[in-house]
Amino acid sequence: MLRRITTEDTSAESPSSRKLIVVDDHPEAGHLVSKLLRRANYEVAELTDLQATMAALTGLPDVVAGIVVSFSIAGTGACLRLLDALRNHLDPRINELRVLLISDQSRQQIFCLQAGADGILLRPFTDTELVIAVEEMVLRPESDRVGYRRRTVDQIKDDAPREDPFVSQFDTATATSAFF
Repeated sequence: MLRRITTEDTSAESPSSRKLIVVDDHPEAGHLVSKLLRRANYEVAELTDLQATMAALTGLPDVVAGIVVSFSIAGTGACLRLLDALRNHLDPRINELRVLLISDQSRQQIFCLQAGADGILLRPFTDTELVIAVEEMVLRPESDRVGYRRRTVDQIKDDAPREDPFVSQFDTATATSAFF
């Protein structure tokens, strides 16, 4: 179900730069994320699954600034399925959308970035952290999206304990996947 609730846009940015889609399979969680973004003057549509999101995107006459994906019940796997559907869509308006994944799985950050996520926000987070992550995603220059992913993957690797076998399996060759 697509619920569109608008707020007055007081920014000087283009109207589409303030439009977001929040996707969460837990309606209350999605509504909370949407509410926080509305307070930051975003126009937000709330959706609950992959099929509804793809149908809504295909039918949208104008571009949205990005998608905030947080499958509270189904988890990171569902987020990645939606990201895969977006990145493999034939319409460049959809294929190139910016996507912020909200996850409680810190060990999957590298994989999510390599799959084409434009940002990762780990639970628990504050309202300020959410707004900052969305602003960074929306305002990041197109020319820096790939570089951002590379730098973030490198930072995660540098910050990880050396004995963590999960992180050590990601080498430089892996970090140059199709989305880098």
